[in-house]
Amino acid sequence: MVDAEGHVLALAVVPANVQDRDTLPALDNGKETWPSLRLAIFDGAFTAERGQEWCLVHGMRHRVVEKLPDQKGFVVLERRWVVERTFGWLSHWAGLHRERAGRLDVATGRLACVASLMAANALNNPA
Repeated sequence: MVDAEGHVLALAVVPANVQDRDTLPALDNGKETWPSLRLAIFDGAFTAERGQEWCLVHGMRHRVVEKLPDQKGFVVLERRWVVERTFGWLSHWAGLHRERAGRLDVATGRLACVASLMAANALNNPA
């Protein structure tokens, strides 16, 4: 979960065999930490009823950003680029590319540490 600027608010690391739409319960604590969030912008994986229900439970509106039916090649999607940019920022931290421990809790801790460093950097170097 990221804010409008792409700063990490909450994260969930799950096994690769878990569908995106099934990760929403892992973000419950993040939503409770940031109760002022009012809009969730999802990609096409969250068109299912589960995403709508999650937003209702947390008092949020939601919008699904999907690619155009006739889209060919790469096209920047509305607001979706913010999350992709965050992934790009995270990729600058070489230790995240190799998960040697093979444990979700270790991977989550590493991501949380990097997200904290990114937030501190944003505070020290405002755009």
